[in-house]
Amino acid sequence: MKSMLSALPLVLVSALEVAGTAPSAMASTPEELMTKGKVAADLGDQHGAEEAFAKLAVDAATPDSVRAEALVRLAVVQRALGKAQASAATFQKAMQSPGRGAQVTRLLTLALAGVVPDRTRWANEWPKVRLVSPSGADDPKPSIAWPGAARHGVREAIPAKDPVTFDLEDVSLPSFLFGMITGGGRLPDGTPLRSPREIPGFENWPGPYVSPKAAQALDVIIHAGVRGQVTVKASNMAWNELFENVLASNDLGMVVEKRLLFIARVEDLGGFERIRGRRYDSWPINLVFDRANLFDVLSLFRGVTDHPFTPDASLQVCCVNLRFRERQALECLDLILAAHDVAITRSAPADAKPGKTALRISKLADIRGESVDLSKLGPAARPNP
Repeated sequence: MKSMLSALPLVLVSALEVAGTAPSAMASTPEELMTKGKVAADLGDQHGAEEAFAKLAVDAATPDSVRAEALVRLAVVQRALGKAQASAATFQKAMQSPGRGAQVTRLLTLALAGVVPDRTRWANEWPKVRLVSPSGADDPKPSIAWPGAARHGVREAIPAKDPVTFDLEDVSLPSFLFGMITGGGRLPDGTPLRSPREIPGFENWPGPYVSPKAAQALDVIIHAGVRGQVTVKASNMAWNELFENVLASNDLGMVVEKRLLFIARVEDLGGFERIRGRRYDSWPINLVFDRANLFDVLSLFRGVTDHPFTPDASLQVCCVNLRFRERQALECLDLILAAHDVAITRSAPADAKPGKTALRISKLADIRGESVDLSKLGPAARPNP
């Protein structure tokens, strides 16, 4: 047997060692044990993975950073084996480990919350992440408490507990949110919405994914200030739990009102407050835009009122992400303006007739005078279908 092993290629011998077919004593270094545990976990050998990670966690020779990673991986394996109490305790040990740095905290956060923000944001936020364990609960599963103000009511506002699975690395945050809410939905004429797989980076988007009925029932608009990337690695997690974590991890908030979901950074939610409670006199329309050009979208509303309007050239060319169904045309325009921090003022066009005014669309910072309340602006004649 010895001569046969010596004749095998070195790569195959290494593979056999990792897989555990070689004597276990050969996998003695922390690096070898970590690799063995990862391979076992990938192959579904949870008991083998548990043994390897547990050895690393108690071995005095294990470097602190490796021990911290081993504890996180051990907690995940214990959870998969149904050892909820042991898993929760191991997650706590990992969180308290002196070797826990940004990368290990990222691993731990993905294991519990299913999401982390882009790497620039994470570099500043990871030391502020905390682990919270439920007290007196039957399920001892700990959760991640994100920096900033506590979030309340997200899961209650959208009661969708459908299990979802994603495996996406550093993808567009607004595109992920839009796909998560509308995925599997259809255009007003019944045509299926295009798959996020067409977006670069979204090749691993789950093909069969359909968003829950509670999300499909909502119109949605995403504020232009929602930017950056996100990593999502969730397995059979409740939809609204993951949605809450995506918002909280990126300091995003939301408003749900009258079948509308408005998503923005917490500091930008005032955009919705500026138009809250308005009632519009126009006609209902259907719109779906995914990463559309703001100027192109605004041009569609030129006939909504009897007043000509022009967007300022200084407006940023932003991506518009929204889905509206049977919503008043002037309300749709107002929501688009609110989601891009712009507003309308009156101006006199060069060829103005006596008493005729035009509408100017400008950044809020550039407005001089009072902005126009679109709910008090009469609509044009309804166009022919």
